[in-house]
Amino acid sequence: MTDTFTKQMLESHNRYRDLHQVGPLVYDKDLAKAAQKWAETIAKKDKLEHDSRCQDDHIGENVAMKYSSERTDFPGGDFTDYWYSEIADYDFNAENQVNCGHFTQVVWKASEKVGFGRAVSSSGRVYVVGRYSPGGNYIDQFLANVRPPKDGKVRVPESMQQQPGGKATQRQPAPATPAAAAAGKSNPIGPKNPSDTLIGSNSSTRTEGGKKITTVTERYRTPDGSVYTRERETTYY
Repeated sequence: MTDTFTKQMLESHNRYRDLHQVGPLVYDKDLAKAAQKWAETIAKKDKLEHDSRCQDDHIGENVAMKYSSERTDFPGGDFTDYWYSEIADYDFNAENQVNCGHFTQVVWKASEKVGFGRAVSSSGRVYVVGRYSPGGNYIDQFLANVRPPKDGKVRVPESMQQQPGGKATQRQPAPATPAAAAAGKSNPIGPKNPSDTLIGSNSSTRTEGGKKITTVTERYRTPDGSVYTRERETTYY
C-alpha cells in the first residue's frame, strides 16, 4: 500500500470525523499491518469477507471492493466516501443503527487508532480494509458515539452520486451457509438484471445476544446510468 493511499484514507476519515464533532484518528502500524494482511487474503480469494477474529480482539473493521475496467488506482477517499455514504439512511435520534455500520465506524467517537490495507485481485478488483481501535458499533452506544454534522446538514459524498464507468464480473446470488457464517464469510446477492454492473460492495458482521448477524450491501449501475443498492441481513444462531 502506498503512503499516498494511506494519507488519503486517513485525511478523508478525519475530515468526516471533524464534521461530526469527534477527535481525529491516529495511524497505527500494527493495525495497518493486520489490515494489509487481510486485504491480501481476500484479494487472493477475490471475495469480500470480514475477519471474524476482529470481534474477539475488540477491533472494528470496514471492508470494501471497487472495480473498473479502466483503472485500479482509486483514491483512498473513494472508499471512505463509500462507507460514509450510509449516512443517507442514518437516524441520529435512534439507537443501534447497525445497518449503517460502515458510516458509524468511520465517525465513532471512541475509536482512536486506525490502519488501512489495500490489495488488487487477479481480476483487477481493488479490496480495501480499515481496522479501528477501539472498535465501534456497540449496541446501545450509538447515540453517545455517533454525533450529527456540526452544521446539521446531511450530505452524501459527490463521488457516490457519479460512479465511474467500467465493467464488473457478475456473480449470481447464493444462499449463505452456517459454515460460511462461522468463518466470517458472506455470499453475494447479485444484480436485479444480468445487464447491471456491480460497482461496489460492503459486508459487516456483528454479534448481538449470542447471535451472529451478517449484512451484505451491494451497489449496481444499470445500462441507463442509474444506481441502486441491494442489501441482505442473515442471522445465525
